[in-house]
Amino acid sequence: MAADKEPVSKVTVEKDAKGRYFFALTFRGVTYPVNGPFANPLQAAAAGQTMLKRLEAQAGGKS
Repeated sequence: MAADKEPVSKVTVEKDAKGRYFFALTFRGVTYPVNGPFANPLQAAAAGQTMLKRLEAQAGGKS
């Protein structure tokens, strides 16, 4: 029905004014505090995806 609906879980990489990278994590509609800093966007994205997988594994085990 709603093709423009955003995913419930996502990782967003952001860069601050000093050139450092951080990731923001949204899992099942809950946004978690920003994590970082990281040297480059790839490191920030990888750390965010790792955290997301960990949360998904925990949620799957509690079902």
